Amino acid sequence: MKKISVLLAVITLFAACSRNPQASGLKFLTSGNQYLKDGKYREAAIQFRNAVRADPSSAEAHYRLACALLSLGNRQEAYPEFLETVTRDPNNTDASLELASLMLARRAYDEAEVRIKGVLEREPKNARAHAILAEKYALARDIDASTPEYEKSIALDPHHVEVYIALGAVYQSRGRNTEALAVYRRAIAVNPASAQAHVSLAQFYFSQDQLAEAELEMKAACGLDPRGVTPRLLLARIVAKEGRVADAEAAYRELKSIAPEDPRAYQALGLFYLSSGQKEEAIAEFQSLANSRPHDAGVRNHLVEALIDLGRVAEARELNDPMLKASPDDPKVLVSSGRLLLSERKFAEAVEALKKASTSDPRSAQSFYYLGMAQNGLGQREPAKTSFLNAWKLDPHLADAAAALAGIAAQTQDYDEALRLTDRALEVNPNLTSAYVTRAEAWLAKGSTSRCEEALEEALLHEPASLPALAVLIKLDVSRNKDSRKKAPDAIRRISRLLEDQPKNAGLHFLLGLAYYAARDLDRAAASVNQALSLDPKTPEAYSLLANIDFATGANGNAKAHLVNAIAVNPRNVHNYMSLEMLYERDGNWEEAKKMCEKAYELDPSSPAVAAQLAYLYLEHGGDTHLALSLSKKAKQAFPDSPVVADVLGWSYYKTGSPELAVAQLRQSVGKSPRNALYQYHLGMAYLASGSPELAKRWLQAALRNDPGFPGASGAREALAKLGTP
Repeated sequence: MKKISVLLAVITLFAACSRNPQASGLKFLTSGNQYLKDGKYREAAIQFRNAVRADPSSAEAHYRLACALLSLGNRQEAYPEFLETVTRDPNNTDASLELASLMLARRAYDEAEVRIKGVLEREPKNARAHAILAEKYALARDIDASTPEYEKSIALDPHHVEVYIALGAVYQSRGRNTEALAVYRRAIAVNPASAQAHVSLAQFYFSQDQLAEAELEMKAACGLDPRGVTPRLLLARIVAKEGRVADAEAAYRELKSIAPEDPRAYQALGLFYLSSGQKEEAIAEFQSLANSRPHDAGVRNHLVEALIDLGRVAEARELNDPMLKASPDDPKVLVSSGRLLLSERKFAEAVEALKKASTSDPRSAQSFYYLGMAQNGLGQREPAKTSFLNAWKLDPHLADAAAALAGIAAQTQDYDEALRLTDRALEVNPNLTSAYVTRAEAWLAKGSTSRCEEALEEALLHEPASLPALAVLIKLDVSRNKDSRKKAPDAIRRISRLLEDQPKNAGLHFLLGLAYYAARDLDRAAASVNQALSLDPKTPEAYSLLANIDFATGANGNAKAHLVNAIAVNPRNVHNYMSLEMLYERDGNWEEAKKMCEKAYELDPSSPAVAAQLAYLYLEHGGDTHLALSLSKKAKQAFPDSPVVADVLGWSYYKTGSPELAVAQLRQSVGKSPRNALYQYHLGMAYLASGSPELAKRWLQAALRNDPGFPGASGAREALAKLGTP
């Protein structure tokens, strides 16, 4: 009986323990703490989760779980655990500060400040709290408030190198480089053995182009951290900027042996080849890595990018398609897919892929940059501009984004802005060909052929076969003398020399045809363009140029056929539709002319020239006159001084029953073009409708005197007959 009583007592004791959440939670906390001490964060997180389940009211359990998750880099899940901790234990200083840091990362600046100041009320000498408050001010761009907080933190605890580095960065961002340098040096004085302190000072010197000093500090960092990847990567970058390419290459090779399992180390050489324009070497390096590390998606992605850069699209697609199938939401794979679609001029599909990439990774400057390229290819200038701006904000060193913005400014005839943006792009990358090309276009438009030539020479120095640069060269040659036959041969000779080395370059053959066309050598122009098409049937603008050649020789039927082919190759090119519209107009085929103009407007509703032409067709050859009025108003906003647009708007008012408004516009058109019979006729009809017969007679008669056979002549005679005037 006694044994049974003892057994029951033991059973009762265990049952009590199982019902005691604090005891059960303590067991898991003890185990988790040991794992945490041993650096086994995943196992620690499991035990702390068990502790939270056993005792959800335990602030300590939530705090320990949050710390383990943070050690695993899982900020997303750590955040609610820190929040739960401080809710249950408001005096947990460490949890409050960790929570404040996570709030800063989420840009919840005001909430973070409340948490930090709550700690400082309890502990005014908490150095870390002052440092985090300083960070909050810096992120909110309140630099004047930030610097004294960093100084307070340093005064309270002068041994934390990272605080000095943060303060130095704040000074540097304000251009206060003397103070920044002093702070970086203080960090080293406080802790001479800190590799991080030497790296920060080296980066400062590098930013000031003090490369010798930067190299010395980075070598010191490497000595303090014998297997450190970051200082060696930066040292190689410094050496490369000094022009010591062989030394940089050797440094990147050495990294592969120092940290053979670190992707940053074994990918560095290939990325160096990419950045220095050694594309073939990059492909060979990444191909070798792909063979030895078949499961490294990053390596395969770099290989795809290098192949795209070299125009080896088929090989790139063969590698990228399986990656896209396996990881359809991977932003890097989506960017590569977008680039492949761009190379094939499939702009709409590229936009879709790149929008998905930018959504998957909203911090990727590359995805926004290529999205802008795709949108620009569709003629969507404003969305493209927004995408390029996003890319530039995310990566201020992405000079291509600034150059692309400059290109859009040039397209919209804002040449001063284009020049400003090319300056910004070239500050970052002095070798950027596209920036020099846009600069040349802007100076040519502003009438400075000497500055245009200077920019072109720079572009062609960096990329002798740059098709955009050579295209501007042709324009420059023509502009230097109205008799283009005296100047265009300069471009012809240059392109011909390039073709000796690159006889299968379709783009160069096309440009040679364009140069011959500018020189009015139409037979050679046609032969060169046809050669381009034989090499690449999808050569951009080739059919358009053939249409222009046919038009110049009076072969309008052939011109139409070539424009139809041009549209088939590039259905997004508004210019081709408008050229075809003009040919249909000449034939009197108004229905087809309207269809072409409507398609052009659908593609580019922001084009005032297209809007004005469509309005004219609706007014004269059947269509919605109220829509015509809306279109002509849009054109007027863009071209307030154009007599053509004023005439279309005035005629729109006339057709929609507002003759007084019509007169105001039509007087402008006649004033700017006083011998245009059509404008005079329109003004006369507007005066007639507004009840001013004498003024109507005056302008109707003037129209017939200036051109008895103008398109509205019969209408003018009928109106005069009704007024009793022969």
